[in-house]
Amino acid sequence: MSDNQYPVFVDGQTLTEAELNDLRIFLHQRDRLVGRLVGFGVNAGLAGAVTSGTTLTISPGLAVDQTGEPLVLGASTTIPLPPVAESVAYDFVSAAPGGFSVVLESTDTVEPSPACGESGCAGHAELHTRSVALHVVAGRVTGTRMDFAAESLLTVEPIRLSLDSTPTNSYTALRNAIATRLTNGTAPLVDPALIAKLQATSIATGDTAGIRGYKCGWLNMVLFATLDLLRVRALLSLTSERTTTRPGVVLGWVHQVSGTWVFDCAWRHAWEPPRGFTEAFLGGTCSDPAGAFRDELEALLAGFAPPDPAPVGDPKPPIACPVGSIRVGDRCIKITFPPKEIPDKWAHKWLFDPREPIWYPPIETWKNPDVVYERASVDVLGEKEFPLTDYLGHTGTDVKEVLGGFISEQGAIADVRVMAAGDVQALEGYSPAGGFAPSDSVVLGVDTNGVVVSTGRVPTVQNVRTVGSALPAAVGAANEAMAAATELRGLSTGFEARFTELDQTIAGLDTNLTTLKTDFLTYKTSFDPGGIGDRIGSLEEGFKELEGVQTRINVLEGKVDVISKFGDGIRLDPGKVGGGGVIGDVVGGPGGIGGGVIVRPGGQIDRELAQGIAEFARTTVDAMRSLPKPRNRSFSRYAAAADRAHAALAEAVSPEEPEAPVADAATITAAAMEVLSTVRTLVKASGIPKDLGKQLDAQLRDLGKHVP
Repeated sequence: MSDNQYPVFVDGQTLTEAELNDLRIFLHQRDRLVGRLVGFGVNAGLAGAVTSGTTLTISPGLAVDQTGEPLVLGASTTIPLPPVAESVAYDFVSAAPGGFSVVLESTDTVEPSPACGESGCAGHAELHTRSVALHVVAGRVTGTRMDFAAESLLTVEPIRLSLDSTPTNSYTALRNAIATRLTNGTAPLVDPALIAKLQATSIATGDTAGIRGYKCGWLNMVLFATLDLLRVRALLSLTSERTTTRPGVVLGWVHQVSGTWVFDCAWRHAWEPPRGFTEAFLGGTCSDPAGAFRDELEALLAGFAPPDPAPVGDPKPPIACPVGSIRVGDRCIKITFPPKEIPDKWAHKWLFDPREPIWYPPIETWKNPDVVYERASVDVLGEKEFPLTDYLGHTGTDVKEVLGGFISEQGAIADVRVMAAGDVQALEGYSPAGGFAPSDSVVLGVDTNGVVVSTGRVPTVQNVRTVGSALPAAVGAANEAMAAATELRGLSTGFEARFTELDQTIAGLDTNLTTLKTDFLTYKTSFDPGGIGDRIGSLEEGFKELEGVQTRINVLEGKVDVISKFGDGIRLDPGKVGGGGVIGDVVGGPGGIGGGVIVRPGGQIDRELAQGIAEFARTTVDAMRSLPKPRNRSFSRYAAAADRAHAALAEAVSPEEPEAPVADAATITAAAMEVLSTVRTLVKASGIPKDLGKQLDAQLRDLGKHVP
């Protein structure tokens, strides 16, 4: 009787033991068939760990063997080290590599039949118990299995760029490795004409920095797209037919490294999904499941089009799908420049975790190389990303004018810098880039003729979290922010006189715009003559422009309402900071920064404190940027420096990457001090009286004495 046959019983039949066992066998084979439909290998648990160098412990877990038999290890099992190889042979374990493999296999134990106690009893049925056993055998797993870690293309290295867009490793070596793998012996994976086009690319001596960046970014994206296709092919090569002389599942390889026993789970039967599951997720057709991935790789190869080094006509504003992008279907894929450093484990994005039973669907990493580079994408604030490489060959000043207007139309403050191509490398935070977001500082590197030969950006990372109604403490930047807000109010409404020269006192930052208008008129009456009168007149003309500033002032007021006026200085109100408690030590005496900065014991600023500083800095800088016609020519540069310092502090206290560690206290403290320094400089540049600027300098120096 075959496995797909089963008996049917009716009244009055005489049943034999064979007929009853046929039913058992049929049901057992059906269960195994379901197991094969689910997959093969380690499904959950069954991890190995070496303890004290003398014991290997295998954790409980579940696996399915080649026949579909479920294997359940219900409790942890220990194996002494060094292990003793058993005389058990498996055709999927090779002894040549040495070491030992731990194999889980099904067992069928026969229990003694119960004695007859009934009249006319001729005996009872045997009781069988299905269980599992662990065997240790010499060698390592071999044969057909999902082992993409052995893919040769994972051993190459993506192109990295120096800050002047010069490749730091070989473009030619990477190009040839990709072309060889795509050629695939006598069975090319893509159109041979496209492989020839790939092999014809190179970095020419006369290539400008921007063109070098494009070519290297494109080649990396071809590498990532090729790995995506190869991974799909590896999944599709798996089969449900796993014939073996003795079923079992290898859990890992035990061997010695420098005299120490280790358990390597990479050499196990990792979970393998059936082909039907794979095809369902790939998005291709039944006749060509990998077709979608092949089409996208071929589109990327066909779309190679470095920027024209000598464009014709005036530069135009950025468009949605720029020249140099790769069109795939209805999408435009922009070429992303590589970073200076690429993580050592970049290839892990394509690997399965052999300890997990989860099938990771094939990824499309080439569309977002920043996933591999492990850096924040350009479009971190949802502003959209726009191209830069289209401006190579244009005059830098013309491009600056076009981009400045375009960025302003996007609702951002334009910061476009034109500088000698050799000087961009010294710009803090600079990296070569083929695109930008409106909040970035755009950097155009020009040659001696003023023509753009390189493009890059200094990213602006803004803290967009909503600030709670109660900050833990208005520390560090509290007095700096108070001074900035006070001077902002003075510049916008005439309330810029020294505290000792005015007959009014600022009671916090809760005075409304009506009160400020009154103060402005008083100030104008007192300082109308001469150059001061001209300045007041200019400010009065721009008064209506400042209606929008009121919103930013209100935000800043809401964040520093824990500060109250005390004597002739400003200090934190202990009754409001932290709910009345004291956080760390109070540095300095009353008044100014020294009277209100709360730091941790040992002179370091903690994370919560730094978050408060970051929020103050963001609001202060935004407010200062709204001033009409600041007179200091370096005002924009100081504002950009404050933006960068704020971005560094925000990243230190709240990294964008989920797995990234929070910076230590020393790093946070240094970043916070840099923020205070840059905001201080920005406030001074806004036009405050010199003696107040000196007071801010003294306060910051005093704070620096208490911070290492």
